[in-house]
Amino acid sequence: MEQKFWITLVTYLAYCIDKELYKAIDYLREQVRVLVEQQEKQNKRILLTNSQRMRIAAKAKKLSRKMLEKCTVLFTPDTILGWYRNLIAEKYNGSENRGKVGRPQISQEMVNLVIRFKEENPRWGYQQING
Repeated sequence: MEQKFWITLVTYLAYCIDKELYKAIDYLREQVRVLVEQQEKQNKRILLTNSQRMRIAAKAKKLSRKMLEKCTVLFTPDTILGWYRNLIAEKYNGSENRGKVGRPQISQEMVNLVIRFKEENPRWGYQQING
């Protein structure tokens, strides 16, 4: 019974380690894809698009901080996790759903009509024009 427990424990630990390594390999493959795309442009400085940042940050977020520090080559872990935070903030921004604040603008037709009333009736005040 005790031997079965140890075999189960060792198997579980091996599974956890392999799972973490597969995530690290997936992250490194994504970094290589990005490098190949950047190499085609032949720039010395690596300038990434938002979609490239999103892909790298999504893969890096699955890794533990320690594993990320060990296997990242191009960028610091703080930079990558900062990209992730910014992408999440943009995702839940909601600015496109937000309406305009304040009163709606008065149409130019209405402004012209009020000016015409005032010019035709110089003795009218704002209360009579409003009515």
